[in-house]
Amino acid sequence: MAMKARLPAGFGIGVGLITALIFSITVAAIYQEGNLLPSVLSFFFPIVALLGIYKDFGKWVLSALVAVMMVSAATLLYLTLGEDVSPFVFLTVALVGIAVPIGVDLILVDTGTRIVVSSAVARSAVIAFVLCFVPLAGLLVNSKHREVVQEDQALIREVAQHVQPQENAIVFDHVNPKHKVQLKKRISVRAKGRTFQLANARFESVSEERTVRKETEKRGAHKSLVVSRQRQEQMRVVLDLEDVGVPDDIVLFSSRGPLTICEQRVSLVGEEPSKGPIS
Repeated sequence: MAMKARLPAGFGIGVGLITALIFSITVAAIYQEGNLLPSVLSFFFPIVALLGIYKDFGKWVLSALVAVMMVSAATLLYLTLGEDVSPFVFLTVALVGIAVPIGVDLILVDTGTRIVVSSAVARSAVIAFVLCFVPLAGLLVNSKHREVVQEDQALIREVAQHVQPQENAIVFDHVNPKHKVQLKKRISVRAKGRTFQLANARFESVSEERTVRKETEKRGAHKSLVVSRQRQEQMRVVLDLEDVGVPDDIVLFSSRGPLTICEQRVSLVGEEPSKGPIS
């Protein structure tokens, strides 16, 4: 027979506070990166799944908080390493959020211990989480916003410098390959009332070789000496406008969900573009 172990209210408060801290940091990092919808789903899925597994309210609350903590930690790890967080990664971290609380529970049961989480402990955990998360997340996101605006403005300026229409597409030349992931996540194009995401554009690698020569003349003999050769890797972004046709101008903009961070109108008929993105 398994021995019952009742958790004190302080344990629930501690779990709530730790989860709120890690989750707040993760929310701010996700806001900066721009993966809002997949991130929301990666947190939502474990909570709903655990609701179907645990019928006891107290145990579900504690498991859900642990799941949020695990998903937050895994997401932060990927973002810190600079990895592209693909849909497969989001699914993986969501499964981790489900597996960890269930695994811990099964291990305790196997050792003869059954954790009992009272409603009072669950309520204290939820209250601690909400009271800590709401102001802390708001503060961290607000502090990240200025940095987000500056980064997105730089991205828009980069692609707006060399843009030209080509048949039924728009081509952005001389783009830094290192910015591919950010462009796909954050930047969109508005043309003739329709919106096109750069995530759906075609990214092509362009290699340019530059040769530096030293010209010398001695006793009437002209010599050309190759000093150095440099190969520069750049990227071309081709955005298909489908049946819209080439517009007179486009609007480049960045967004986080429904929120527009900054935008810039770019002329495609030889007019001077605006000086910079407007936030």
